[in-house]
Amino acid sequence: MKNCRSIMRGRPVSRPFKTALGGITISLVAAVLSAGTAAAETSSCANGEAQALIVSDVSGRLGVLGPSQASATQTAIDLINKDGGLLGCKVSLTIKDEQLDPAVAVRELKKAIATNKPNVVFGPTLSSSMLSMAKITNAQEIPLFSGEGADAQFVMDAREPGNYMAISTLYQDGRAAAKYLIESGKCKRYGFLYPDIVAGRDVVSAFRGQLTESQPDAQIVVDQPYNLQNKDFGAIIQAISSKSPDCVFGNLLGPDLGSVYKIWNQRKLDILTMFYPDTATLKAVGNGNLPANTYGVMRANVKIMSETPVGKEFTEAYKAANGGSTPDEWAYAAASAVQMWASVVKAAGSFDYNAMDAAVKKGGLTFDSVYGNDTEIMPNHQANAWSNVGPIVDDSQLGHPYWSSDSKSMLMKDVIQQPLYDSILAGKSSTRWTSAQ
Repeated sequence: MKNCRSIMRGRPVSRPFKTALGGITISLVAAVLSAGTAAAETSSCANGEAQALIVSDVSGRLGVLGPSQASATQTAIDLINKDGGLLGCKVSLTIKDEQLDPAVAVRELKKAIATNKPNVVFGPTLSSSMLSMAKITNAQEIPLFSGEGADAQFVMDAREPGNYMAISTLYQDGRAAAKYLIESGKCKRYGFLYPDIVAGRDVVSAFRGQLTESQPDAQIVVDQPYNLQNKDFGAIIQAISSKSPDCVFGNLLGPDLGSVYKIWNQRKLDILTMFYPDTATLKAVGNGNLPANTYGVMRANVKIMSETPVGKEFTEAYKAANGGSTPDEWAYAAASAVQMWASVVKAAGSFDYNAMDAAVKKGGLTFDSVYGNDTEIMPNHQANAWSNVGPIVDDSQLGHPYWSSDSKSMLMKDVIQQPLYDSILAGKSSTRWTSAQ
């Protein structure tokens, strides 16, 4: 597996003492050895083993997301170890359950740090957990690589030296979805349906921003957030359909989306929807049962990613480790986080928090990931990964609905104006930026 490379210039090392010199005391020798050991452990790892931690919804409260993420992270780490490890270190993974609760995520993170401080943290599932965890990881100088939580504040407004995003952000996804629908000419009256959490609010905000810039005469006829703990989708969908939107957008996914699709189909609504369907949801729906005018946006596409050079290797390893089950979108996204981390560590020649940040800030780093070879790592610590947007259709090859061949893969620079893209590369950016600012 090829990764980005950098030339490391080693410092000349001289022996601080000779055994014949009696002027060096035992305490001085001990201090020198202690300092050398500490430096070695910062640049490499302790006792030949690098510690990785993932905090995720492994109990599956939000469907397959957490379990897929944890399994994929372990598989990607196994591939690193199979290839000789990282900087001569074997990588060991500890898995903790987020339980879809930022307070739990923070508690598990603190316990893990107190027990055995990790070299890297992966996850979590919720963006709100990610933003809370980042306060701790940065204070402890531990890099946090996200392959699931995707709120753009992580690498824009609330950016810190230890924050890394290996996938498209919700900001990018929201703008990509809006751009696609605007260009389709199918939508003038818009509605929103989304969970009332950080991720839901921010992806809709990004969508609205794109509408303001590119379709200023668009109408927002309904805005329907819902509580994850108290949801009556029958009543919610009735409220939405009564406003007669042309198109409805939001980051519905997992079991919630399956419920919405079922009701949508039963009521024979032909309102175009653009949600976040994954393989598990589409398998549950099945060919022939998809609502009319179903579209989707997602940070991954299993058909595309299973065919990239790195994606092929990961797919086979994942199947071997999971009883033949193939990776889903969440698994590929999580694998990208591990691959990005390994590449930055190699570029820095160190596991050190500050050395990794410095390596990325130099610019020009790329890594081979499940998204494809030479994926750019932008100076704001975000992988230049694409958002997949397009129609969902019955797929006889897969045996369930999936994105059609007409779907588009949109990079960050495809969905934002040049001044903002330049601002991101310069590390001076905000998710609240608009063309008017």
